[in-house]
Amino acid sequence: GYSFGLADEQSAEPSVTPLAGLPVVGEDGKATFPVAVDQLPSTTKLVDAKVTVRMRETGGRAVERSLNIGIRPQGHMIGIRPDFENDEVPQGGTAKFSLIAVDPDGKREALKGALWSLVKVERNYQWYRSNNSWNYEPVTFTKSVANGQIDLAADGEATVSLPVDWGRYRLEVETADPEGPATSYEFDGGWYVSSTTTETPDGLEIALDKDTFAAGDVAKLKVSPHFAGELLVTIGADKLLKTVTASVPAGGGTVDIPVGDDWGAGAYVTATLFRPGDAQETRMPARAIGVKWLAVDPGSKKLAVTLTPPEKTMPRQQLSIPVAVAGVQPSSNAYVMVAAVDVGILNLTNYKAPDPENWFFGQRMLGLEIRDLYGRLIDGSLGTTGKLRTGGDGAALQAQGSPPTEKLVAFFSGPVQLDADGKARIDFDIPQFNGTVRVMAVAWTKEAVGHAQADVIVRDPVVITAGLPRFLAPGDNAVMRLDIADTDGPAGDYALSIDTTGDLSTGDKPLPGRLTLAQGKRQTLTVPLIARTAGDATITVKLAHADGTEVEQTLYVPVRPAQLPLTTRLVVDLKPNVGALRVDKELLAASLLDGASVSVGVSQAAAFDVPSLLMTLDRYPYGCAEQTTSRAMPLLYVNELAEGIGMASDPDLHGRIQDAIYKVLSYQASAGSFGLWGPGSGDLWLDAYVSDFLTRAREQKYDVPALAMNQALSNLQNSLGYDQDVQDRGSEIAYALYVLARNKKASIGDLRYYADTQLEAFTSPMAVAQLAASLALYGDAQRSEATFQTALRLAQASTEYDYYRSDYGSPLRDGAAILALAAESKPVPTIVPALIKLVARERADARWTSTQDESWMLLAARALKEGNDSITLSVNGAPHAGGYSDRFSGSDIADSPLTIANTGKTPLQAVVTTVASPVESLPAGGDGFTIDRTYYRLDGTEANVTEATQNERYVVVLKVYEQNSWPSRLLITDLLPAGFEIDNPGLVSSAQLSNFSWLAQTDAAHLEFRDDRFVAAFNPNDGDGDRNITLAYVVRAVTPGTYAHPAATVEDMYRPQYSARTATGMKE
Repeated sequence: GYSFGLADEQSAEPSVTPLAGLPVVGEDGKATFPVAVDQLPSTTKLVDAKVTVRMRETGGRAVERSLNIGIRPQGHMIGIRPDFENDEVPQGGTAKFSLIAVDPDGKREALKGALWSLVKVERNYQWYRSNNSWNYEPVTFTKSVANGQIDLAADGEATVSLPVDWGRYRLEVETADPEGPATSYEFDGGWYVSSTTTETPDGLEIALDKDTFAAGDVAKLKVSPHFAGELLVTIGADKLLKTVTASVPAGGGTVDIPVGDDWGAGAYVTATLFRPGDAQETRMPARAIGVKWLAVDPGSKKLAVTLTPPEKTMPRQQLSIPVAVAGVQPSSNAYVMVAAVDVGILNLTNYKAPDPENWFFGQRMLGLEIRDLYGRLIDGSLGTTGKLRTGGDGAALQAQGSPPTEKLVAFFSGPVQLDADGKARIDFDIPQFNGTVRVMAVAWTKEAVGHAQADVIVRDPVVITAGLPRFLAPGDNAVMRLDIADTDGPAGDYALSIDTTGDLSTGDKPLPGRLTLAQGKRQTLTVPLIARTAGDATITVKLAHADGTEVEQTLYVPVRPAQLPLTTRLVVDLKPNVGALRVDKELLAASLLDGASVSVGVSQAAAFDVPSLLMTLDRYPYGCAEQTTSRAMPLLYVNELAEGIGMASDPDLHGRIQDAIYKVLSYQASAGSFGLWGPGSGDLWLDAYVSDFLTRAREQKYDVPALAMNQALSNLQNSLGYDQDVQDRGSEIAYALYVLARNKKASIGDLRYYADTQLEAFTSPMAVAQLAASLALYGDAQRSEATFQTALRLAQASTEYDYYRSDYGSPLRDGAAILALAAESKPVPTIVPALIKLVARERADARWTSTQDESWMLLAARALKEGNDSITLSVNGAPHAGGYSDRFSGSDIADSPLTIANTGKTPLQAVVTTVASPVESLPAGGDGFTIDRTYYRLDGTEANVTEATQNERYVVVLKVYEQNSWPSRLLITDLLPAGFEIDNPGLVSSAQLSNFSWLAQTDAAHLEFRDDRFVAAFNPNDGDGDRNITLAYVVRAVTPGTYAHPAATVEDMYRPQYSARTATGMKE
């Protein structure tokens, strides 16, 4: 397109004009208001106004939408269009430009005597000394290359063609009047430009006589040229279908195009008109191109789908949706799928209903390439040639991403077969809901597709809308706003009751027991809410009229502790015959039992406490590729483990594992590698770890797509082809070899080479064990046993923590992995008893564990599935044979304490693991990090949020400093105070951090904007550079009240002993 204004003009700072006095929307939800732009920046360029509107509901939440509107220029303008691509012209080539003049309304006009000049832009650097150091600043100047005068016509384009050498150039076009319009355009000369880059051709106006055509029709293509010439018409889509040639006079003509039956949804008609040059008439050869989509009517391939749901219905009832599809043959198997979704949900992302007709029969992308060589022609008949001023040496080519308070309405029927008449009825049970439901249907047969949509209003006769926080914390006091609108109910007095559950109260003051409503009017009521303990609370609002009209609304409010949960582990020795343990609220007095999870296990070895390991993994709230794999891989064998410890089976286990498979596959790149938080590459150990999980899952008959599995294995094979640095990359190489060996794709020669000649170069005990396990998979038992012995010796000698390792590991993880690999190998190596002792010692010494430690500990526990048969216990007075394990909620333990006694002759160990928030808030501080949290107003001034105003927005800035220099993988979490909500920048454009020029930030590997927290992940894995991290997000004060203000935290995900937190507090 055309560029207007001076290229070297400094962009003006965008001005922000608040729109005051905006109206309240009417009953139809609409409003109009004027937008006056009083002050425009002083600029020669075109200006846009971005109008951003935030519509706020009575409860305080807002929805934001933006619209860009072009501002009418204040005067006449000159437009320049480069007739080449990418602002680049080859060295020694010709730069051609088209020029136009337009009035303030954008209409072309004539301009006599426009002055043009081509200048070369040069840049030097001025060095200077300041503060005992040398600095420089660029100095830009220009040299005139050519100039001239040209007339711009109202009905065409004037052209300027200029030869250029290497360098940066600027074409300037202006009028003789200093107050007149001026425009310039900068471009480069001397860069390599591919041969397919040519100047823009002239446009050829073409039109078809109809919008759509049937196969066998004759389409008439009308051509309206600017000159007479020969016409080449090419018809093509993904391949060339037909060509037609014709001679076209200057007055135009019509070309017949027979429509083929193999044109599918349609084809592109490309018309190229050309004429030869004429030296006597001093004219260049000319050509013009026009492109038009010729749509083929799908005819019987398009189904007519009709939805006839009721226009209005009430919640808590069944919504019946009749579907009728016309033209379905009784012999055809016709199906329909129907979805019913809250329009409010769809509006968040501007979701459009599925349109299979447009997908299959709509306009396709042109699958042919158009090449044009016109730009290589040089017009030798032009008038005065521009004067080139050259000098100096010739330059070489060079370069200068909490549960809802009400149930969500989102239903899907799945495929439903239509009857012989092409009809079906879909029923959905609508829950408590007031709003509009969009019903969307897609129907299909083997030959045809179709779709339809309809909206259904769902509402009670009296609509109750509640404005309350998405969650609360114990001790919070909130103000709930109830908007009660009598839309279809009778007018008059209504009995009102408000009941709460879950230790959530409405305070001591009595609430009104009666409301008087007028039809079509609204009443507002504020209700205090006080949360006392954690758990799931409900609020039930009931209205009853004397005529029998009753409305009930139930709201769900999760109450979560204001501190992140901590995992505590208590090991108790149970002596023979006399050892006993009582698990009650006194034993767990330091933990908040509301919402807590408690695991109790009794076995011969406390280190391998399966229930607690499963519980801590299961309660980890985040899900990168490593964490998802670590949680899911042990679940493949959980039923095998449960048999030995008396654990109940999980009926949802298969679905959880399958969901984990699909999730990690969403992190796979096209080359087969896996990223930590999304598709990526560069971490071969992670690639092998995820591929190991997928391999094991496929062995257990889970659905692992063959293509994804093959890509993952090919990635490992390709990586091993060039990654042979055993000293530094031994962990990655060994794991990749092990996964390939498990899939029978490794080379036994490579395995023996590494075991015989390179074993001492491997520094990781786990890597050596993986080589040993690989050899066992290929039946080389002797080498496998010897290599396992080496792995044990290395593990016994490697008890110091290596902070610079990049394989997510620790001495505990390595020992558990060796034990797991040894227990799986056939024959089982002789090192297993020594490994059990090693892992038990490492577990006893470890104060903190990562997901890697816990996952491999569970896999290692398979080696100890026997040995608990001789245990005899008394559980709450009842005899129990064998190992004991169970999980409880904190409230279960508070209400019904557990007593376990050892009635056998051998000493036992009981492990009590609690995942719960602490009773006392932890003070600010930590180890290895510092973290600071500050609130700012949108203009960058610091704000005090202890007293925030409803609907006010703040920028939360978190500053983290990592005191250690080793590679790390960090997770930063900032729990929100209730009443605050994050403005997701993906949905609210004004919350994008680029809007705040005063804010500097560090790019994150992963960001999450949850209802109750902000989460960011960073991977400063290079081990050097700046260890300061700054990140920010925008929050809005939504619901009035007094709330606990939780701490912001940072932790090293794989060295959890290193973490830090801010102070907690209160806000109002």
